[in-house]
Amino acid sequence: MEINERNFVKQLKKKNEDALLYVIENYGWVLKTVVKRQMGTLPHLWDDCMNDTLLTVWENIESFDPAKSEFQNWLAGVCRFKALTYVRKYIKSSREDLVEQMPEWEDEAAQREFLRREYEEEVGRILSYLKKDDAVIFRLVYLEGLSMDEVAKRMNMSKTAIYGRISRGRKQIRKSIGESGV
Repeated sequence: MEINERNFVKQLKKKNEDALLYVIENYGWVLKTVVKRQMGTLPHLWDDCMNDTLLTVWENIESFDPAKSEFQNWLAGVCRFKALTYVRKYIKSSREDLVEQMPEWEDEAAQREFLRREYEEEVGRILSYLKKDDAVIFRLVYLEGLSMDEVAKRMNMSKTAIYGRISRGRKQIRKSIGESGV
């Protein structure tokens, strides 16, 4: 059976692997665009995130409702969610790696304080490329894990404005980190 735009979703639901290949060939650009935009500073994780997104699509295609959105938009949403999950895991992993690299401390409180300062210094360095309000938004979204609704309410802004600031902020961080050679 030939897979095309009219039948690929139905074939995905029937677990036809050719339909997944169709998605990769025809919508792979969506995955690449979203992953690069969301995870620009983590290129070593891009392929894993795209593969994980495809697996999620494969396993959860039943949740796609063509009456609510186009497949392309649904796929982009799934990919954005996966990318944010990868970024959060990377941040958590980075914290744990820092702990593992530390020498033995006799005073646990001193060790925690040292790690807290190191982490805050690194986060501060990265967020220093942003305007003050944008840095606050990044802290709320990526470090405190607040939803866009919560951040919008706290910052007294629309969700659209928050998304825009995050997008511009990511670009600024990528540009600044790239220029500084970090």
